[in-house]
Amino acid sequence: MRVATSGQPRPPRRRGRRLLVGLSAGVVIAVVGYCAVSMVVADRLTKPYRRPLASSPTALGLRSEDVSFPSTVDGITLRGWFLPVEGSDRAVVVVHGRSSSRTGDLGELVAQAAALVAGGYNVLLFDFRAHGLSDGTRYTLGADEQGDVLGAVAYLESRGFAPDRTGFWAHSMGAATVLLAAAASPDVRNIVADSSFARLEDLLARELPRESGLPGFFNPAILYFGRELYGLDTRILNPVEAVAALPPRSLFVIHAEADGLIPVDHARRIAAAAGPAVWDLWIFPGSRHDRVWSAAPELYRSRALAFFDEKLH
Repeated sequence: MRVATSGQPRPPRRRGRRLLVGLSAGVVIAVVGYCAVSMVVADRLTKPYRRPLASSPTALGLRSEDVSFPSTVDGITLRGWFLPVEGSDRAVVVVHGRSSSRTGDLGELVAQAAALVAGGYNVLLFDFRAHGLSDGTRYTLGADEQGDVLGAVAYLESRGFAPDRTGFWAHSMGAATVLLAAAASPDVRNIVADSSFARLEDLLARELPRESGLPGFFNPAILYFGRELYGLDTRILNPVEAVAALPPRSLFVIHAEADGLIPVDHARRIAAAAGPAVWDLWIFPGSRHDRVWSAAPELYRSRALAFFDEKLH
């Protein structure tokens, strides 16, 4: 019987087996790594930056009440301010965007509330879940937040404000959420939608790789783990499919033409799908995402107030 020495080549079968084991191990490591990285990004994607409040009604000489109410989807406590106007039965809910708060990033939503109060509107400003001073640690880009909006509606109804006397001035993710909530409830109408996305998966196909720094082939796994672990179901977050049921002339769409986060095409798609529900489509030349208010503050406020004056007269 001959025994192979150390200088002789190993039998082909043994080499093949080791190569197969090595390849299998590599595939397992790659899959585990792919899933682990995707889970980390999904975790970060559903945890917004909790921005501190940038202003207050008292800073602008406005009377306000600290209020809280539950979200209708899970009862989580939401907090905000109610700005009363004596003798008025009209109210507007001001709704902020992702990683912002009831004040807006720079206090602009308090300024918008001041314009509304001067125009004779009661105002409700509130923080979405996991934002500002509201409870919660995660958000869902509009899925559970629809219940937050409906919680705001229920709060106003508890104070005697009828849905047909209530409007919404909403921004970015908040605008998308209000449009989605309008499809779920006839109590959500008369909407100024500033910088909304039309279909979330379309937006994330472009933005998620830029935000995460990962190639696009990570997107399916990130969105899968976001859905299964944290309730972020991007497949159902499509305002463009929700707006057709809005009443005639009940939607004012605003978008900056140079928006680098949510392309202006999203606004045009929403307006096209809404059809006769559109009161106006205002595409502002230049500017940035959700910053038309800073580029043309007087015109912005006057056009928004003109919409509410017509719809809630």
